[in-house]
Amino acid sequence: MLKPLAEVVEPGSDFFVEDIALTAIVFDADDDDVTLWVTTVFDEELHFFHLAASFADLSTLLRLAGERGAEIDLEVANALSGDSDDTAPADGTEPAENPAQAATRERAQAADEAADRDADEEDDDDDDEDDDDDLHPTLLEFVTDERPPVLLPGVALKLGFTYTDETDTEAAFNIFVLEGIYLHLS
Repeated sequence: MLKPLAEVVEPGSDFFVEDIALTAIVFDADDDDVTLWVTTVFDEELHFFHLAASFADLSTLLRLAGERGAEIDLEVANALSGDSDDTAPADGTEPAENPAQAATRERAQAADEAADRDADEEDDDDDDEDDDDDLHPTLLEFVTDERPPVLLPGVALKLGFTYTDETDTEAAFNIFVLEGIYLHLS
């Protein structure tokens, strides 16, 4: 039975997880972050958690997942652009430029530009002058025989808590931030 990772990790501690499997990717077209649904073995038991990450981190993780990761990176790029067409040439050769990586890079640049904007800007409340009121998050799930979880062998993630004191634990329970991606060298 899956257990929340937050139940077994000491709040505020530095820790790593290995034996990682991505089971879903959730993102919104008007947001600069993604949420990954992840399972891991921790203390010899299977746990799940939610991981807040950037699109650049997602792209890195998917590159570490090999061919399957490249397919999913393309799926994310297509979902972001609203395009569902396969961009691979019919002859099976690699495209001249990987559109998924280009879209992810553009997304990371847009995130950097958004972070540089003046912090005094007001949040976009529901108004009649914009067209983002009908946007919904996109969910890409990997939990069936046809779409199994995305395994990340040899990868360790350093995680941090999204809250800093005990008063915030309810709002951020079992959600962690990605502090680093590490590879095992053999």
